[in-house]
Amino acid sequence: MCAGAMVHSRVGKVVFGAHDLKTGAAGSIMNLLSYEQVNHHVQMESGVLADECRAQLQAFFKRRRDERKRRRKPVNKRH
Repeated sequence: MCAGAMVHSRVGKVVFGAHDLKTGAAGSIMNLLSYEQVNHHVQMESGVLADECRAQLQAFFKRRRDERKRRRKPVNKRH
């Protein structure tokens, strides 16, 4: 998510299922959406369908890793 863009665009509310535990600015690492120094605050509802969202994200990134490994693997060619 781009929390800064939501604040600048004056989004009223954001609803999402899974937090970004490494770099998230919507309640994970920090909460820019309700940071008191900014001039607009975005309501946030998190955890909606959390298990389903987590599973979908994990499957997506597993496919990406598997595809990357497959591309790196040398192909045996018999002549």
